[in-house]
Amino acid sequence: MITPQNLFVATVATCLLNGMISPTLPIVWHLYPVWLPELLPPTKEVVFYGASLIVSTATLLLSAVPAAISERLGLSLDRAMMVWFGTALLLVLLGLG
Repeated sequence: MITPQNLFVATVATCLLNGMISPTLPIVWHLYPVWLPELLPPTKEVVFYGASLIVSTATLLLSAVPAAISERLGLSLDRAMMVWFGTALLLVLLGLG
């Protein structure tokens, strides 16, 4: 059964997938001197994890904008969550293409 909680978990999982395969990942990777704290070592693993987390969070936030607008315009919570998941999936598919 599709519930808002299940849609949220699917949306977060989709955003995490986008954080690992997005074409913006190398851009964020090369900007690590700007966002990586000095107390962390700049190893490949730490930089990849941080860049992936930044891209995943950006995907989650960007895909939430159409859902928030649609909910404000009167869609139910179920439909707004479907919009959120659909937008996140669209961003993943755009990154793959």
